[in-house]
Amino acid sequence: MNKLVQRLLIFFIGIPVVLGFVCLDVFSHLPFNALLIVISAIAASELCTIFSSGGETLPKPLLISLCAAIPTCTYISLLFPRWFFAFNLCDGALIAAVFIIFAFEIFSARTFEKSNARIARSVCTLLYAGFLPSYITKISFTPFSTERLVTFLVMVFISDSAAWLFGMLFGKNNRGKVAASPNKSIAGFVGAYLGCILVAFLASYLVFPYAFSVSNKALRVLVLGIVVCTASIVGDLAESVFKRSANVKDSGKIILGRGGILDCVDSVFMAAPFYYYLLIQLFYFPSV
Repeated sequence: MNKLVQRLLIFFIGIPVVLGFVCLDVFSHLPFNALLIVISAIAASELCTIFSSGGETLPKPLLISLCAAIPTCTYISLLFPRWFFAFNLCDGALIAAVFIIFAFEIFSARTFEKSNARIARSVCTLLYAGFLPSYITKISFTPFSTERLVTFLVMVFISDSAAWLFGMLFGKNNRGKVAASPNKSIAGFVGAYLGCILVAFLASYLVFPYAFSVSNKALRVLVLGIVVCTASIVGDLAESVFKRSANVKDSGKIILGRGGILDCVDSVFMAAPFYYYLLIQLFYFPSV
């Protein structure tokens, strides 16, 4: 099966399935958040495998558990805000996870020549696969959460698909500009921005105008599209750096034509905090 068919299957089957989970708004998107926690755990496992090929990390089961705990704690604290009114359980989970990583290294290591590298890889895994996706959970508790989650995910998915399409059609002579991913082209980056910005405008003006109802909307939506696309590109390239440094082609083999879970969600994870905070600043709602 060629790559075009594989991508089309993901686009027309995989993405609608994910969006279907988003639309199941039961107990503040419990099905979607449960799926997110599973994805976070798998992404952590894949990232541990990538990092371990270039050096040591802390035990994989420990890191997977810590990464999955952060979005879990975020969901619980937002679902029961009265229980945690004076305590940010998301930040508390991150602090506790970093503490556990340090404590584990302190009390389990017999020699410390590789401790810095182990701790750095472990904390990076924690931030990338645990803390970043917790912002997707935060988005799921905002006003018009279904509409805003769908907009965000489609922005990132279309950005990635448009980058691939523009790169395939117009990128033959402008590749190799970014060492982290030589197959990426300038045309692909242009397509990514155009796709992401187009989705942002369509969602905010035609599909979900009530979810993005503010004055001076055009400029705000433009900023949203540019920043989210930039973050998603950096997330994709960051994972490329991880794999290139470890001499690994894909993060896994779970997803047909894409590789691992991390290959599919790297952009989503990195863009989520930017989207969340831009919603707060540009479209006015209290932070959660």
